[in-house]
Amino acid sequence: MKICLIGLNITNLILASVFLKKNLPVDIYQNNKIQRFKTKRTIAISAGNFSFLKKISNTNLQSWKTNEIKIYLENENSKEIINFKKQNKESFNLIKNSDLNNAFLKNIENSKIVKKIKEDIFSKRLINKIKKYDLVINSDNNNFITKNYFHNKIKKNYKSYAYTFIINHKKTNNRTARQIFTNYGPLAFLPLNNSKTSVVFSCSGNLRSAQDIYKLFKKYNTFYQNTKPGDIEKVSLEFSMLRKYTHKNILAFGDLLHRIHPLAGQGFNMTIRDIENFSKIVDKKISLGLPIDISVADEFQQNNKHLNYLYGKAIDGIYEFFRLDSKIKNSLSKPIFRILNNNSVFKKYSNLFSDKGINL
Repeated sequence: MKICLIGLNITNLILASVFLKKNLPVDIYQNNKIQRFKTKRTIAISAGNFSFLKKISNTNLQSWKTNEIKIYLENENSKEIINFKKQNKESFNLIKNSDLNNAFLKNIENSKIVKKIKEDIFSKRLINKIKKYDLVINSDNNNFITKNYFHNKIKKNYKSYAYTFIINHKKTNNRTARQIFTNYGPLAFLPLNNSKTSVVFSCSGNLRSAQDIYKLFKKYNTFYQNTKPGDIEKVSLEFSMLRKYTHKNILAFGDLLHRIHPLAGQGFNMTIRDIENFSKIVDKKISLGLPIDISVADEFQQNNKHLNYLYGKAIDGIYEFFRLDSKIKNSLSKPIFRILNNNSVFKKYSNLFSDKGINL
């Protein structure tokens, strides 16, 4: 069985670790012009997903655990409208993108069955290179295969940008993640340790300068003292769902399959759940003595495509609700969340939804 992954990114490094755990050889095609992984962005990983990552990693994954999530509204960020808290269990594990990438890169580095191959992934010749493989997984957003075979998507442009930066601040007991639904868009505070927090501001409207973003952050920040913000990273926001997951012997994966609004911190969590479901299909094939080929991709698409779409639309629905609510001065959210904040059933299933997705 010959398996190939296109792109040296976090998704493929985790997939390679899955194959490594099953003792299945895999080649990773990486761009022949190697660029260092540079980002200050962070990932919020649910408890169940982080547990899965720890099982397939041979490294000691370290994260900062939050046990509480508080939601606030514009002009009322002194008191949360709803509070999600888990007793004796984390709500999310916060980890830097670069740390997660390096941990899984280290996981496969000394393996004899995982090979990294430098290749011009932008060239048409890539098609001939991958014909010899039984299964090819493409999770790279920018290569010849993506541009020619995986561009048919359901799309929605939010006309917004996510501005991400890390703040250093006065030491505090920093175990609570917070999100404010401002008139400009959702503003999230994601703790990294007791004196460092990642800020993600999904800001609608025209492009804003760094100074504008820092001013808005200062306006809404009532949680941290003596803050020193770092450099800002910016990325445009959109909703997209790939209409077809496969092409010949190729399976699309990761951000190629789905991109959603970051307000619930679920984008990469969807990808991890995809990887876990894909892993279970591979295990079933191995137990039956069946080959690991495009049939695995077809079964994955059949099992997960509709769930991913419904989950993504649910997150989009939350975004649209709060966007409408901000226009009518929170007249919807205030009475609704006053009731829901005291509803244990709602909180239980909201926690399950964020941890396990639709496929509970």
